[in-house]
Amino acid sequence: MNHDQDRDRLSAPHSPGAGQPGTCTCETPPGGVLLYRLRGDHLGSIDFDKPLDGFRAVLVDFTDAGFFGSTALDALLGLRLDAQENGLPVHISAPPPLAARVLQLTGADTLFPRHASLDEALSALT
Repeated sequence: MNHDQDRDRLSAPHSPGAGQPGTCTCETPPGGVLLYRLRGDHLGSIDFDKPLDGFRAVLVDFTDAGFFGSTALDALLGLRLDAQENGLPVHISAPPPLAARVLQLTGADTLFPRHASLDEALSALT
């Protein structure tokens, strides 16, 4: 088995976004929460670029995300710093096992309140 076949086998259906390039969309549900939804399997460069004025909290949802590497982690940590400067907490919801492991190995898991699901997070924040 070559390297590409190995990678494909390992990334196969572990998430709803398996095999899809990563995307990040932004929503503003009621309650003053800025919601970023991560989707796809290969989360590379993520733009958390919405102004934080007027929000009570930021939520990053991983429900449809797959692999979460160092570039995505760097963007998440940058978002946390920006939010912290504005007095906002950054919560995360439904991180898949690989993302949770990256957060744990880097110690970043202690920086973000974590919720098992998007619904749970929104209920806690609104």
